[in-house]
Amino acid sequence: MAKAFKFEKTGQSIGILYFDLEGEKINKLSTEVMMELSGHIDQLKNQTDLKCLLLMSKKEGIFIAGADISEIKDINDEQSGYETAHNGQLIFDQFANLPFPTVAVIDGACMGGGTELSLACTYRLATDSPKTKIALPEVNLGILPGLGGTVRLPKLIGLQRSFDIILTGRNLNAKKAWKVGLVDKVIAAEWALEKAVEFTGEVIDGKTKKYIKRRKPKGLVSLLLEKNILGRRILFSQAKKIVLKKSKGHYPAPIKALETIKKTYKMSVKKGLEIEARALGELVCTQISKNLIQLFLWTQEIKKENGTSNESISGKDINKAGVLGAGVMGGGIAQLFASKEIQVRVKDINYDAVAKAYQQAAQVLKSQLKRRRISKYEYKQIMLRISGGVDYSGFKNTDLVVEAIVEDLNIKKKILTELENYVGENTVIATNTSSLLVDDMAEAIKKKDRFVGMHFFNPVHRMPLVEIVRGKRSSDEAVATVFNLSKKMGKTPIVVNDGPGFLVNRLLLPYMVEAISLLEEGHSVAEIDKAMLKFGMPMGPIELFDEVGVDVAFKVAKILQETMADRMAESDLLQKMVDADRLGKKNGRGFYRYKGRKKEDDPSIKEFITLKERSYLSGTELAKRMVYPMINEAARCLEEGIALRPRDVDVGMIFGTGFAPFRGGLLKYAESEGLDNIVNQLDVFEKEFGQRFKPSAALLKIQESAKGFYESEK
Repeated sequence: MAKAFKFEKTGQSIGILYFDLEGEKINKLSTEVMMELSGHIDQLKNQTDLKCLLLMSKKEGIFIAGADISEIKDINDEQSGYETAHNGQLIFDQFANLPFPTVAVIDGACMGGGTELSLACTYRLATDSPKTKIALPEVNLGILPGLGGTVRLPKLIGLQRSFDIILTGRNLNAKKAWKVGLVDKVIAAEWALEKAVEFTGEVIDGKTKKYIKRRKPKGLVSLLLEKNILGRRILFSQAKKIVLKKSKGHYPAPIKALETIKKTYKMSVKKGLEIEARALGELVCTQISKNLIQLFLWTQEIKKENGTSNESISGKDINKAGVLGAGVMGGGIAQLFASKEIQVRVKDINYDAVAKAYQQAAQVLKSQLKRRRISKYEYKQIMLRISGGVDYSGFKNTDLVVEAIVEDLNIKKKILTELENYVGENTVIATNTSSLLVDDMAEAIKKKDRFVGMHFFNPVHRMPLVEIVRGKRSSDEAVATVFNLSKKMGKTPIVVNDGPGFLVNRLLLPYMVEAISLLEEGHSVAEIDKAMLKFGMPMGPIELFDEVGVDVAFKVAKILQETMADRMAESDLLQKMVDADRLGKKNGRGFYRYKGRKKEDDPSIKEFITLKERSYLSGTELAKRMVYPMINEAARCLEEGIALRPRDVDVGMIFGTGFAPFRGGLLKYAESEGLDNIVNQLDVFEKEFGQRFKPSAALLKIQESAKGFYESEK
């Protein structure tokens, strides 16, 4: 059994309990670790000479990453969930009741159970390291903080501040954690031990009232809302409205967390913990929780991968990059690189175009500055890393160049041929194309093994997915380089093989085209979008046309029509929209009208729609009409090797399109629906609406195996 804790003394009366889990890069709270902690607590109870105990980590950049998620994943009944939480609570409660003050010294990531253990301490210090992040992210896993978080945090810092932490799962840096009272003092990371020992002097001398006093909110608002029963009712009512508006009722965890806080806020900790443990037991065995936990585990898997089957390849370190094309995508990519301390050189055909890259980067950064995610100094430093021009000066020493010019094969090939004369022998060249074949573009390059697709999604700073597109000649070195770079930039990459639309756009096209067909069958814009919002998508397919640009969608559809015509209904609606300059959100009118950020219905859209045979479908049937063709296409993508595994389909759809995470992804959803039911429904749709719904041979093969997508993979 690997050891996790080590006790040391410094001076005569100060103890340090170090957390340093052997053989692991992170500290996590497994059953074994919790039992070892319990043993240390039993010994510490008898340390009569101790006046204060520090809880610290010896892992760089990690305090405690939280509970061992793989153990939570395997809990399948409420009683087991309750007992797991209850047993952990008992250990933390014993720690909270040690006969001397305790101080959590948080240096690095402090997540979930780690935060709850810190709440069981008398005081909390956090270092000013940029790696120090504190959170209770359990709601993102479909559960709630079950080791005292919903009970102790509101009692410590008040209701409103606790809601913002528990109901959102968001990270707080040290400064924000101090501001809300979650930590008592911010200390220098370089002198963490010395400053922590110094703080124990204040503890021992009884000079900590000032820290305790500032934790809870004060003033008239606090008096009116938090310190009387009517005010608290208003707080809980408003919090519930906000949660339901954001989650659309699809996620039970934040509502259950809110109910738990409401029940336990005025209770003793002991009684409150019992209710919290029962609530965790209810949530942890739900399918929604299982889906969200599986998604988390997939992202953890991807973090350990390099995008190739050769684990020994690390790829190139990228310190200097070039971007061809200074449009919205090019500017977004440049900003992303610069934010990760990569020097970026942007090229376009004229200086007005280059200026747009600066404007795009500045717009994103100013938004972050306004929300205090970066400082003015950081803003300036990031912008200084971006330079631009109309020639290839500065490209010779780049480690990577990303091409993000107009979506035209001939123009791209011409520019790529030209580019190769101005970069180094080992520079990796990537294309940000969304629909053109990587192999077609590779014809323009002499050194084809260095060429790979790196498909970002718009807006670059917000969309978490990057599709790494592997051409026939792309080397493992090139793939690993862009894969690891994507992770460094905080993105989730998936590797797909080259093919029309790659993976995400190819799957999205039948969904989008079907929405057009439904418009032409008499269903309204609002009706179609509402059906998919209810299904769990972040926006409806019609609004999505406006978001990506009607002209962009039309161009992609035309390109993919060459290979997918049998799966697409014919329509001239997008052509009419483009001809009428209804391009979507970017010019204020598409399927909707836009006034600033406000979206309005536009009755005049009916003038562009040619009504075909009328259909009368319920919201559920509308969703199936749009989603089932994506499942059919996903089966083809797996059979053709476009997607390497079912996991990549589900990760790609969730992070690339916002496909309802609580459903687990497109293929997890398919398995929950039952492949027999899906095939039968596609047969019905084929008879009613045409050949494009015909179940693919790939889907029928998986159905006949009776294994499902994930079992068939094994």
